[in-house]
Amino acid sequence: MKNPFYLAELQVRNCQAELLINDIPCFDHYKEGGMAVDWPINSYILNSGKQFFTIKANCFEHEEQISRHASIELKITVRDAFDFSVPKQVVKQQIPISFEEKDTQMYTTGDFFEAEIPYVLEGWKNSFSFSDYVNGKNPVKDGILKELEDYYENFHQIIKNRETDKYNALNGIRFEEITTAFYLNEEEKEARKKTILNSSRQDVQKIDFSEYSLHFYGDKNQVIGLKINDQPCGFVFENNEGMVITELALFHRKRGEDNLSLIR
Repeated sequence: MKNPFYLAELQVRNCQAELLINDIPCFDHYKEGGMAVDWPINSYILNSGKQFFTIKANCFEHEEQISRHASIELKITVRDAFDFSVPKQVVKQQIPISFEEKDTQMYTTGDFFEAEIPYVLEGWKNSFSFSDYVNGKNPVKDGILKELEDYYENFHQIIKNRETDKYNALNGIRFEEITTAFYLNEEEKEARKKTILNSSRQDVQKIDFSEYSLHFYGDKNQVIGLKINDQPCGFVFENNEGMVITELALFHRKRGEDNLSLIR
């Protein structure tokens, strides 16, 4: 397979669920009812070899425990990104998770799988570990929150004014890694940069920053995200119609640097 494209085929019923690949948040589902998705995971695979997935399940706010009718199924597959004559292969078939006999508010499980990719991403391999600062209140966390609040304002202005050049400057490393993982060529990358904000709404307002919570990810707590309510990690905006728009964002601090930068 020349251009392997990995997918997490996830089905969730009657519970909240989060999927992490290599301890980095990849996909989440917070709405009631059922959901099925084939979610690309290449950009969370930094190099060939052993990978790890984690599934986290939670009950809804109005429930005391996860419903007995809840279930989660996960299958990791791979196909060629361009050659559809190559059959899709099942890389990992997770045993379906049933909550029929589980009395719990939350549940976590995970396992390894193998992946082979023709590229290597630096990602968060050479990032500063925040493990010593995760718990409790401390000046390092205060500094992180202040820096992320500044990023929030910066993104707000960029999106409102549709400042593509400024967006691309902030997004450079993340963009290069994700588009490499999706096998875009240089011409396709340049075209994407020019139109990256074309579909964004400009009538957006920020949410009160105090509503965000700080989260650390990665095997050494080297990746940072902000979460609010039932939204994925990133910056949340509302438009004039009350629609919620999330700019997905995960940050790290590369070793030898003083500031946070976007990594996913």
